[in-house]
Amino acid sequence: MRPARSAVRGPVSSAQFAQVQRLVEQGMAAGTFPGAVVHVRRDARVVWHHAFGWAAVTPRRRTMRSDAVFDLASLTKPIATATAVLQLVEHGILQLDHPVADYLPAFGASGKQAVTVRHLLTHTSGLPAWIRLYLRVRTPAEALRYICALSPGAAPGSRVEYSDLGFIVLGELVRACGELSLDRYLDARIAPLVGWRRTRFRPPAAWRPRCVATEAGNEFERAAAGAEGKGFRWRTGVICGEVHDGNSYYLYRGVAGHAGLFSTAEEVGRFGQIMLDFGATPHGAVLARRTVAEATRDQTGQLEEARGLGWRCRRGSPFMGARASAEAFGHTGFTGTSLLVDRPRALVVVLLTNRVHPRAATTAIETFRAQFHDAVIEAIES
Repeated sequence: MRPARSAVRGPVSSAQFAQVQRLVEQGMAAGTFPGAVVHVRRDARVVWHHAFGWAAVTPRRRTMRSDAVFDLASLTKPIATATAVLQLVEHGILQLDHPVADYLPAFGASGKQAVTVRHLLTHTSGLPAWIRLYLRVRTPAEALRYICALSPGAAPGSRVEYSDLGFIVLGELVRACGELSLDRYLDARIAPLVGWRRTRFRPPAAWRPRCVATEAGNEFERAAAGAEGKGFRWRTGVICGEVHDGNSYYLYRGVAGHAGLFSTAEEVGRFGQIMLDFGATPHGAVLARRTVAEATRDQTGQLEEARGLGWRCRRGSPFMGARASAEAFGHTGFTGTSLLVDRPRALVVVLLTNRVHPRAATTAIETFRAQFHDAVIEAIES
């Protein structure tokens, strides 16, 4: 096992994180992931930043860097897409409770006339979770038409069903109403305020040496596709520096509302701190205080899990662990990424792993995240 490298700042001692370090090392030894970067902030200070293991184990081993760039997968949803949509709401360009069809008229087909922007953000639109669009259509325009023709599986607002398709539509809303593609919107209107330098869609080739590998080919999606995927030209080499998600890669060239963003643990943590601080930055507000408060509160009432506007809230989110505050919020990503913000504790926790490398064969990360967050909270409070 590769030795770990750490930096501890602020009033928390490295000894307090010994159990967290052991837990991550046990996760690697068990095959949950080959490498990770952990970033912890408390009271607006970085108290622990720690790199573990390997950024890649094949075709050659590469040590995990503390500034490694990860495919964030579904962390794209709250960090990029929801933030862009909420900025457009603040500017009066979108309205949360207006039908999506007001902005994308074709979306109102097949019984979706009442689906609002809020429904998409809270995963209560009735759209299905996921479809391999790239096996059925060839362009983003065709994909949008395909989604617009779908009938909802439930009445809007009646059920939480986590939906990549809903966030694909939100990405198209940003393009249509923000007059910029999602990647250009992020670069122009979000990144300068956050102060990002290593957060973007479609990382350039020059970043490749610091990018963390994901799957060897798209074997997970290929196996799941079965006969439908026969004859499709799947990727076969180790995926590194390009988005792992099939719809994002094959249809959207790495820029989509549900997946495609890349970043480092430090820059994800910086964004988490901004959300903890209700949108404030030294360069101006990313979002207004009232918008952040609305985005990070439970919007789904008595439904089976609590959803904010792009964010997961505490109820029904076991990945946060047993110790997280009732007011905690965050999100996860399929590639092994997560962000947890516990505002009452002034705590931001980032865990970025490459759990799908070289194969997406284990779901142990789901249990591991809860144990990890409990261990971090115990460490800072010991």
